[in-house]
Amino acid sequence: MMTIRGVLFDKDGTLIDMNGTWLPVYREMLAELVTSEPAEIDAIMAKAGYDPATGTVRSGSILAGGTTRELVDVWWPGLTKEEGDAQMRVVDYDYRHLAIKHLKPLMTLRPVLEELHGLNMRLGVATNDTEHSARSHMTQLGVAELFDIIIGADSVTRPKPAGDMIHAFAAATQLPTSAIAMVGDNPHDIETARAGGAGLAIGVLTGNAAHDDIAHLADHTIASIAELPALLRRLS
Repeated sequence: MMTIRGVLFDKDGTLIDMNGTWLPVYREMLAELVTSEPAEIDAIMAKAGYDPATGTVRSGSILAGGTTRELVDVWWPGLTKEEGDAQMRVVDYDYRHLAIKHLKPLMTLRPVLEELHGLNMRLGVATNDTEHSARSHMTQLGVAELFDIIIGADSVTRPKPAGDMIHAFAAATQLPTSAIAMVGDNPHDIETARAGGAGLAIGVLTGNAAHDDIAHLADHTIASIAELPALLRRLS
């Protein structure tokens, strides 16, 4: 295996608390746009992967890792392309203040990211959220400047699980894809690593995937990104 020199992070469930950040956002948004009835909101959210019984998002679902387009198609079916584009703008931009309001990192990110910089790692973010949203989240958390590139679903031709984000990170850092480790909490993050030719696919258990959902797909599985520097030291 080539020495890993770059780490590409998924965002939600890897850097940011998926349930703690996005479920309140979607509840407030749907209450304004669709219905104020909590049971009806639960039913709408369940169509995209929310589990009312556990109050969490199902691994591999649209809420866990889908694009805004996929979410709009499920929650507002039957729209024309133009109507769908307009609804996407509403979700991505008109309600972006809610994502900042509820933004909840999984831990204090800077120490881990700076430790990786100390290992001479190039860093990036790859998310099926929009680039603007991801950049605003990292800026709000005070770590945006630690990343070489922040890649959203709208930054590439094909979002995850295609390998386009791996290739975009490789181009931005001038690294071969085999020197890149993709780190994420969902099976599609592992699929992205494989599709893009990444040298390593690392699963974390801070999202909605349980160990049995992701460990058999990943090269390594860790509890959280806090364990990543030690893992990369061992592998080197």
